[in-house]
Formats: sequence, structure tokens, C-alpha cells
Amino acid sequence: MPALGQRRWREGARRVVPPIAIAYVAAYLVWRAGWSLNPDAPVLSALLWGAEAFGAAMLASFWWMVRRPVFPQAPPAPPGLSVDIFVPTYDEDAEVLEATLAGCAAVQYPHRTYVLDDGRRPWLAELCQAYGAEYLTRADTRYAKAGNLNAALARTSGEFILVLDADMVPRPEILERTLGFFAADERLAIIQLPQEFYNRNSVQHDPRHPEWHEQSLFFHVIQPGKNASNSAFWCGSPAVLRRRALEDVGGVAVETVTEDLHTSVRLHARGWKTLYVDEPLAFGVAPQTYVAYAVQRYRWARGTWQLYLGKESPLWIRGLTPAQRLSYLASFLVYLEPLQKLALVSLPPAIVLTGQLPILAPVGLFVPLWLAYVALTVAAVAVLSRGWFRLFPMELYSFLRMIAFLRAMLAVAVPRPPRFRVTPKRVERGLESQERRAMVWHVAVVGGLTGALGYSVAAFLTGDARLSPAAYALVSFWGAYDAAILTAAVAHVVRRRYSRTSYRFRVRLPIVLVCGALRWQGEVLDLSLHGARIRVAGEPPPTAGCGALLALPRQRVTVVVAREAFRRRVAGGTELGVAFAPPQGDMRRALIEFLFVRAPLLEAVQPRAA
Repeated sequence: MPALGQRRWREGARRVVPPIAIAYVAAYLVWRAGWSLNPDAPVLSALLWGAEAFGAAMLASFWWMVRRPVFPQAPPAPPGLSVDIFVPTYDEDAEVLEATLAGCAAVQYPHRTYVLDDGRRPWLAELCQAYGAEYLTRADTRYAKAGNLNAALARTSGEFILVLDADMVPRPEILERTLGFFAADERLAIIQLPQEFYNRNSVQHDPRHPEWHEQSLFFHVIQPGKNASNSAFWCGSPAVLRRRALEDVGGVAVETVTEDLHTSVRLHARGWKTLYVDEPLAFGVAPQTYVAYAVQRYRWARGTWQLYLGKESPLWIRGLTPAQRLSYLASFLVYLEPLQKLALVSLPPAIVLTGQLPILAPVGLFVPLWLAYVALTVAAVAVLSRGWFRLFPMELYSFLRMIAFLRAMLAVAVPRPPRFRVTPKRVERGLESQERRAMVWHVAVVGGLTGALGYSVAAFLTGDARLSPAAYALVSFWGAYDAAILTAAVAHVVRRRYSRTSYRFRVRLPIVLVCGALRWQGEVLDLSLHGARIRVAGEPPPTAGCGALLALPRQRVTVVVAREAFRRRVAGGTELGVAFAPPQGDMRRALIEFLFVRAPLLEAVQPRAA
């Protein structure tokens, strides 16, 4: 089908399929409530109907949010604007910060870079000096990141502020691609950019499709959809903020641990505008491990609950439009999702233990109607997702974050002073045992489902008449599906190995190994600051102590091979894994700039046309 025809077909599907799905789901729920609930199992019936109704609410809110996405085109940036770059940090490693500082130094639009160090580390002051950045610290760490940003606001003067997390490396053109929006609209407070990551082997990336990660749908579909109702919100980093707007709302909000979302609500309530620009202009470090992932998701969930139950909740704060309130409500629903998942995974064991099915209608009638409910819901979400829909990975991550979200609910229900925990960036060898311990609750749920499945099969084979054979088959399928997803989620975590402490970028670069008087031509297949995988013609001698001349796009860099990690014969030559002696000076800086500023764009996901 020609490209124009495909585009028209997709647009037609987006207009037709979701309304049909929503209408069917509404009718299905009415039928379920009026004619199919089992009065002898009121609790189980309510749980199942509630879970189905929540799915319908998620579908309707998703359709409303993303039905008219806005993908703005960047106007030229006017010259002469004063810009500060803020890099708040607490305990990140030197290598992480050096990459970010290299990126800041390469930003083309005139600016001043400030590193805001709540860790008060002398070595970081020296690193800032080497990269032309200014070093700021404060006497305490009150209010964590929000307090750090507010302290820097009081000591700087740039009209606009680019906020970067300590691991978020900007592209050189980041300011030139964003400042023009502010010149075009004096009421624009924030430009939020997508969070893309260079470590595409993280726990939140799909191993089969590493261009997709757990937040892809949010950043490439939901946030552009929020542009239509002026409800796109600040996600911390990377983002450009107007100082005057921040000052108008008293600075960055400090009352919750999701200061970015909270500040967005205050800005919208004061009539300021926000805009999401779907262009990858910075690359950071995604949570590499499940433990780091759970820490981050817990903080997001707890802060969101704090905000939505507080006096400045977007559900009732004065100043928001009805469309903005609805958009914020739609975003909040994801933090209720673990209750739905908990109900769905609890029902199969509950049914086989009680012998009560929460459905009064015949199984032969219920199943096709339920399958249509599921199929239409999936079809509607798929066409609305503009190519970013992944059913199995989305289900997997929904279960993975379930425990963290439930812990956040418990923390809000039993209040304790929140402690801001920075998402761990450090990856160390031997993390596998810690990861396995963190999955204990997921394993327990799998065990419960497996036990229920086994009991159901045994009851069916022994002629237990509490449930009909069709009901046993339904419960078995249901439990098996949930168990399969959860097992896949557990396997996704426990199969991971952490043999490297830094990410290897997939690149193709010429290399020359110089071993005394011998020179071996080859190609770099992947590269980090600490080592590389190389393919060379023939079979070179042991390479420890040899020089390696890397032909980067802008210059040649020489490093020294400290040791070989592996060597294997391949067609036409030899493949080597080598570790480098730590590069120093200009060589180190050139390698860092290539790896973290230039190389991520080679694998970047470009925004898709609407």
C-alpha cells in the first residue's frame, strides 16, 4: 500500500476503532452489572467487575488524552538570550558527571553551566573547572533536588534554565531547538523533551526491540496528546524553564518528592503554558537494574499520591481548566493500576478455593463477549499508540512495577516523612543476588497462581463438582496467563548479568592495533571508555600493552590495551574483547565526547510522523 494510503488508513482507524471499542465496552459493563454477576459471590463479583470497569476507564481516558496530538516544529532561536544550565547532583560517579559536563561544554548556544552539588565533593569542583562549569553547593540538603534547584535560582540570573539530571547528556543543538518557542509565546513556562537513554540494555528496555522502553508510550504518544489541552508536564529532565514563570509560583515545589509534577500544576493554575517537544536532544542513564527501577517508580508513585491527595491536587486546585483536570486525572490512573492487577491475579486462587465463580452467565456466553471486550480494547490502544504499542512488554512492566506502586500506597496510608532517594546509577558486579531478593513478592504471586492452577486441574480430573468443567477450564486459562506474564517478568530480571560496569555503544570505527613493529587493521564493533570489541583480519599476537589507534569522526585517539578479555576465531579473522588502560587528558575528553555526545544519536529513536 502506498505511504499516503497507509497514512489515511491509520487515521481512519484512529477515528473509528476507539469509539466503537468504548461503546462496546460500556455496553458490556452494563450487561455484566445487570445480568451476569453472581449474587452468591458478591465480593469476587465486585472485584472482577471493578477490574473490568477500571480497564474501561483507562481506555476512555487514554483515547481522550491522545486523540489530537500536537507535534510542534521548532522556530529559530533568537540570539542574545541569557541561559543557565543546571546540573543537580548528590552522589553520582565521576564518570557519569564528566559525560554530562562534556555535553554541556559542547552546547552551541551561549550559556553558563552550573553544577549544583549536594554531595559537597572537592573533586567535582576540580572537574567543573576542567570543563568550564561553575560549581555551587549549599550548607544543607533540605528538600533534596527541589531545594538544590531553588538555592541555585537565588544565586544565578539566566532568563532561561536548562535542567539536566546528573546523567543526562545534552546534544549540542538542544538550546537552538527549544529557545525559539519561548520567543514566540511569552506565557510559555516549560519545554519538556523526551527522556531517551543510551544504555539500551537496561531493565526497562525490551531486549528484542531495544529502541522501545517502558516510557516510550508516555513520551511519544501521551505527552504530545497533552499538548492539545496545555497539560504536558515537567518530567524533571531534560527541560528548559523560564525563570520568570518559576519565580511567579515561588520556585520549584518542595512539598512532595515529585517536585516537577507539582510545579507543573502550580504553573498551569497560574495560567502559564507548557509544551512537549518530541525530539531527542539529550540522552541519560535508564535504571540499569530492577532495584534501581523499583526505587525510581516508588518515588514517582509516592510523590504523585502526595500531590493528588494534598491541597494543591490538580483535581481541585483553583485555576485549571476542565480539560487540564481531566488530563491530570488520566495520568493518575496508572498509579491505581496495581489494584486492578492485584484483583486479577488474586481471583483465580480465590475461585478455586471457594468454589464460587464471580459470573452467573453461562461460561459459553461470557467467554466470547469477554474476548470481544479484550480484543476491541487492545485494538483501540494499538491504533492510538502510533506504532509504540507492545502488548506483552507493557503487561510485563505493569506487573514489575506493581509491588513498588503498592508500597507507595501503603506509605501514603501510613504516613512517614518521605526520604528522597536518588535513582541508583552505579552498576557493580555481583548484583544478581540482590536482584533475586528484590523479586521475592513476584515469585510468591507466581507460586500462588501455580498452586491454584494445579488445584484446578486436579479438581477437574477428580470430578470435583463445585465448578463446571467449563469454569475450571476458564480459571485454568486465566491463571496460566497471569502466571506466564509474571514468570516472564521474574525471568526478565533474574536472567540479567552484570559483568560490565559501563555501557558499550554499538559503533563501527576503524582501528589499528600497534604491537611493536606490527600493525593490524580492524574494526571496532562496540566501544566504551574502558574497552572495546574488535574484529581484525588474521590472528594478531597477544595485544596486552599494544597501542590502539581509534579513528573517531573528528580526530584520532590513541589508547593502550591493558588486557584481553576474550579472543575467538571468526570468519575472515579474529574477534577480540579488550580492556583499555584509563585514557588521560585530551584523549579521554575526546573519547567521552564521542561516546556520550555523538554516539547515542546513532541509535536514537526519531519522532514518528503523526
